Amino acid sequence: MLQSSRLSLQAVLETANSEISGGESRQIGEETLAVVGVLAENVGLRKALADSSESAERKQQLLRTLFSTRITDAVLRISDKAVSRRWARTQDLVTSLEVAGVTAIAAAAQAAGQLGQVEEEIFRFARLLESNHELSRALDSQATDESKRTLVSDLLSGKAQPDTITLVEQASLHPRGLRVAKALDQYSDILAARQQRSVADVTVARPLSESQTERLQAALSASYGRELVLNVQVDPEVIGGVRVQVGDEMMNSTVADRLADVQRKLAG
Repeated sequence: MLQSSRLSLQAVLETANSEISGGESRQIGEETLAVVGVLAENVGLRKALADSSESAERKQQLLRTLFSTRITDAVLRISDKAVSRRWARTQDLVTSLEVAGVTAIAAAAQAAGQLGQVEEEIFRFARLLESNHELSRALDSQATDESKRTLVSDLLSGKAQPDTITLVEQASLHPRGLRVAKALDQYSDILAARQQRSVADVTVARPLSESQTERLQAALSASYGRELVLNVQVDPEVIGGVRVQVGDEMMNSTVADRLADVQRKLAG
């Protein structure tokens, strides 16, 4: 996001967190994500609500005309804040509401003592999609919402927390141009942030043991100065060492990377 959108996102999250603190965070999250679903499917509407040439009052009136009987006052206030702000891109408005909705779901899971479990389930489902191409194609396809809901229910009902199922359904039905696995990874970042942690994407050549994972997590957390949650992926092409990405920052320490660096220097 550009600076203007980042500032607007911060304002929306401040409003969302204020509303969440008043209770009913799960309802706030589900209703906010429902608004995201409507905007994701209606180009004209999201353009109208993000139009910087239109007054905030006019956009808020349009929002209330469409949603006031369908969402609670808390969600209406969050949405009001979003449409009153300036956005560098139309999609940034929708993204801000999605982040607010997932944050509210995270707050509900946290209050129930289930946030860590939901985070783990979201991560594992995203990895399942990356390893199971048939399943990934099914959820990334243009299949009907009902067929995707049925598939998610068949896979997760009774096996995952309800908040996990809510988020997987949201990513599957409204990925907004992303692969479902990527959308879920973004949700994981929001869930981790709720626990004041960051997510480190770690790529290794072979699976790590539990003790190796714990040592790596401790070392990386100390290196970055904050607690990190590891999303570990195996890539046989990583000959040795480890590749770590935290946000936009990449740390490489693999044999493959060092060989490539030597080759570049020889070529130069």
